[in-house]
Amino acid sequence: MSVAETFIEEDGFGLVPRPDRNKYNKPFEIVRRYTMTNKHKASVQLISWGAGIQAIKVPNQSGILGDVVLGFDDMEGYLKNRYIGSIIGRVVNRISCAKMRIENKIYCLSANDENGVDHFNGGFVGFDNVNWNSCIMKKHVVMSHVSPAKYEGYPGDMLTQIKYSWTDDNQLLMNIRATATQPTPVNIASNCLMNLAGHAAGSRELKKHLISLNADSWTPADIRNNLPTDAIYPVDRTVFDLRLPTQLTKRRLYIVPGGGYNQNLCINSPSSWSYRFHARIIHPGSGRTLEVYSNHPGLQFSTGNDLPDPDCNYPPDFEDYCDCTDNEPKIKEQQKEIWGKDGVRYQRHGGFILSPQNYPDAVNISNFPPCILYPGQVYAHDVTYKFGLLSENLDMPT
Repeated sequence: MSVAETFIEEDGFGLVPRPDRNKYNKPFEIVRRYTMTNKHKASVQLISWGAGIQAIKVPNQSGILGDVVLGFDDMEGYLKNRYIGSIIGRVVNRISCAKMRIENKIYCLSANDENGVDHFNGGFVGFDNVNWNSCIMKKHVVMSHVSPAKYEGYPGDMLTQIKYSWTDDNQLLMNIRATATQPTPVNIASNCLMNLAGHAAGSRELKKHLISLNADSWTPADIRNNLPTDAIYPVDRTVFDLRLPTQLTKRRLYIVPGGGYNQNLCINSPSSWSYRFHARIIHPGSGRTLEVYSNHPGLQFSTGNDLPDPDCNYPPDFEDYCDCTDNEPKIKEQQKEIWGKDGVRYQRHGGFILSPQNYPDAVNISNFPPCILYPGQVYAHDVTYKFGLLSENLDMPT
């Protein structure tokens, strides 16, 4: 694993309005793109908007490079479709009632979820919705962002830095660090949406993937608001038992509550914060594989349920998600069409997310791993996406 021969190019990806406009600066700022290419010509493209992953091109078993990341060719796509490919923070996922107690003080956060009740993915202007400072540092791309005190309701200033590295054996390394001037919750994660058959392959190929997770337990959530109940249950005899390779078939997704996976699972480890194997997913048709490693205790696994569903094939428990007084279920805003790279129409179950992170709403649930960052401490989140090819030995890592 070496980055010695990684070549990095920088260019402009687009323009966005400058948030702090004055007479001394220009009305727009440049969103920068970085292309990291290793000695085998496999590459990763990053953009400074949301410190996001815009493309990952890795070979199939025939040696043909293909882009496995769902995303957009221009800034318009990212501005219209938040979160896709981006870094999420200060806190990914939900905080119940948009409130939290830290050292006997109540903080009110922005209530930006679809119901206007809970705090979601860092607020109206989270880490995904800003243009990060960025630069090339030797063989790495480094991005940084300062989240000001009281922004979206969070206490204290927080400086976050992410170092991206791309190795000659197709490993994408993410080293996330943060410091704060006051105690604040922090749970920073990547929302990279992938399909190992190619970003344009859609749900038909996603359902040929086989997934294996290093998780003996999960955190159940209320189906009406997706908030955890504070319980931790074993995965035995549930649809969340993915410890052995399991194909994401149409039937499998149909029997999962909500019609597909979007769940936090508790990664096995003697210590909550030790770096270890999280997941492995393979696509037999292309031969591509992906292993995920992290030092965080949870893994949010999603099968792209929020992508538009043109056929409106709702799951068998869909009535649990609807207002029973309605004669007809309301189609959510997510049903708008999403047109991605190369003019591809992204649809429900067209990609998956394997996002290491802490448990949802950990700031309000005492038996979940702690999430408060104190002044003088350094938050550290290390993630590895290891791409490979199938071999005759399909044994899963231990």
